[in-house]
Amino acid sequence: MKKTVAWVFVASIACLVLIAGMSNVVAASAERVFSGKVLILKKRPPSYFKSKGGFVSFLRKNTTKVVHENQNREWRFETMAFFKRPLGDYEVEMVFYDVEGGRGKNQRRFVDSFTQYTQDRNTRSLSGKTKLIRPQFDANRRYMVVAQSHGTELAFGNFETRGTSQAAIDQQKRYEQVQKEMEKSMRDLEKKVKEQEEREKKENKKAAQDLF
Repeated sequence: MKKTVAWVFVASIACLVLIAGMSNVVAASAERVFSGKVLILKKRPPSYFKSKGGFVSFLRKNTTKVVHENQNREWRFETMAFFKRPLGDYEVEMVFYDVEGGRGKNQRRFVDSFTQYTQDRNTRSLSGKTKLIRPQFDANRRYMVVAQSHGTELAFGNFETRGTSQAAIDQQKRYEQVQKEMEKSMRDLEKKVKEQEEREKKENKKAAQDLF
């Protein structure tokens, strides 16, 4: 796969640190409930919960299907993937597809990918931060993220992006460019008119002097 331009900020040991702060019962509960899923989260989970159901409750409350662009027209969000069995490796490929045409393997369109790492090859969950950038990703489209290892798909998640579409941004840029060109043309025209007026004044002055 090509080198990603979807940036990962925290991918390596985020999940290990997160789970280390929880009891095995708390972690196992979430792994059982969300097995095979990639969750898109509004914020990163804390490292401690008062009850064994706290982690699951937090994930349900903070899972979202819609992500909004920020002021830089990017999409940033937390992810957490849960596997049905121990990973058995130190890395997972996070693959993004455009699924406007459907979610089937023959319908979805590959967009981008990046690699996440863990220090525990037997983990059943993995946490990270993701930033999606243009032009690979666009606003108001449906995407699927797939966590896979050596070509085997382990967990799936779906989300939609919200914001100003690239087409609208490009149209605005074209409009601004046309405006700049028009303003430049007007300045050039005004300059030429002024130069012509100056030449005419000089010619008239010279003609008047020649008469006397």
